[in-house]
Amino acid sequence: MLACGEKPDHVTMIGVLCACSHAGLVEEGRLYFSSMTKNHSLIPKKDHYYLMVDLLARVGCLNEARNLIETMPMNPDAVVWGSLLAACKVHGEIEMGKHAAEKLLEIEPRNSRPYVLLSNMYAEVGRWGDVVRVRKVMRQQGVIKQPGCSWIKVQKKVNVFLAKDKRHPHKNQIYSVLKMLIK
Repeated sequence: MLACGEKPDHVTMIGVLCACSHAGLVEEGRLYFSSMTKNHSLIPKKDHYYLMVDLLARVGCLNEARNLIETMPMNPDAVVWGSLLAACKVHGEIEMGKHAAEKLLEIEPRNSRPYVLLSNMYAEVGRWGDVVRVRKVMRQQGVIKQPGCSWIKVQKKVNVFLAKDKRHPHKNQIYSVLKMLIK
């Protein structure tokens, strides 16, 4: 693109940063993000910051991701804090995960995701007292985790499945096929 004399715009840079994030190209992502202002007179927007946080967090550069969030020229939203929280779970960073969960709950106090992720993080390291505490706060706040849901269309009919829901009229056949597939 540059070789042809075309200049990137904000949308182009979103695509480039997204590609870097999904490919784990940290150095390249840093360079492209920095080049937005230095070389292309583009001021990064919220989406560009989110993609950089996602890139850094995915590969475990959690401190750098947190610093970027805290120095963004706009207020970080739930998506940014959620990305950091999810990466903290993957990388076992409980204390930073707790911070990200608190920030996320300031923005979306009724969101069950931070409670569930933080509780699961504590459970993974055997901090059962913290698991109970998080679940208790969740109940006290009246926050309810929505069950997992999936659906499939078979012969023009949509079948909906909820986690732990055993009411489907063909549940016996479905579970027997699942058991076969698992073996």
